[in-house]
Amino acid sequence: MQKVIAIIGSTGMLGIDVNAVLKDENAAIHNFNSINLDITELNNVMNALIKFKPNYIINCAAYTNVDLAETEKDKADKVNHVGALNLAIASKEINARLIHISTDYVFNGLKKAPYNENDDVNPVNEYGLSKLKGENAIKDSKASYIILRTEWLYGKNGKNFVNTILKLADTKKSIEVVDDQFGSPTYTKDVAFAIRDIIANDKGNNGIYNITNAGYASWYEFAAEIIKVFKRTNCVIIPVLSDKFVRPAKRPADSRLDCSKIKLDYKIELRNWKDALKKYCYDIGYFIL
Repeated sequence: MQKVIAIIGSTGMLGIDVNAVLKDENAAIHNFNSINLDITELNNVMNALIKFKPNYIINCAAYTNVDLAETEKDKADKVNHVGALNLAIASKEINARLIHISTDYVFNGLKKAPYNENDDVNPVNEYGLSKLKGENAIKDSKASYIILRTEWLYGKNGKNFVNTILKLADTKKSIEVVDDQFGSPTYTKDVAFAIRDIIANDKGNNGIYNITNAGYASWYEFAAEIIKVFKRTNCVIIPVLSDKFVRPAKRPADSRLDCSKIKLDYKIELRNWKDALKKYCYDIGYFIL
């Protein structure tokens, strides 16, 4: 039987990849973005989704400007918290399964080891707080759900760290990048395939799962690998402490995620982040074989 799937945030970096992957699975896809659906209004959400009663609602929509969220708290909360709640209410009403994308920023980064799904949450900025409130709203809604926490996303269809480094490398001889913040660079296409596999092997249980490419890096190590893979040899990456860059929002220093739970429950294990970066390089046409 063909699955009916609603993708929320379908024109975003992750949403576009999810759309492409699921279309290949012959699913009936209904796409929604900020233009044709305001998820902060419950009536809009109900009216949009009740027409075709999807089996799955995949929420890739989010307010993601971490620094601006410090002053736009209400806007971040409406999208990341209220929007998530509204989708959960709709999911329960129409008996759909909600797959919601969350973030490593629900943690404070002080553990000094990878976080698992049961670790205490304590966000250090407004963006992380809004995403945590969204998670809690979903858990309290009695909807059927899976929450996927991921981090350091990059992909073909959005602003991301890889493209930023490449643009800087084309105009500068050196780039200073922080070397005291750690996580897992994660390719959106790999997350999209993981979502496909979750749907294909769904156990129906509610839960939170970490999902990132394997391995860890600092932002400096990530940038250095970008320069290497994309052969920007005329530019040097210089490691610096995060104190050198004063930003409105504090970042967790070490928000590495332990992805062993999703491997155990769904047999999903994403490739190493360095291999994923090479695949991204190839996918956007940079690789010369």
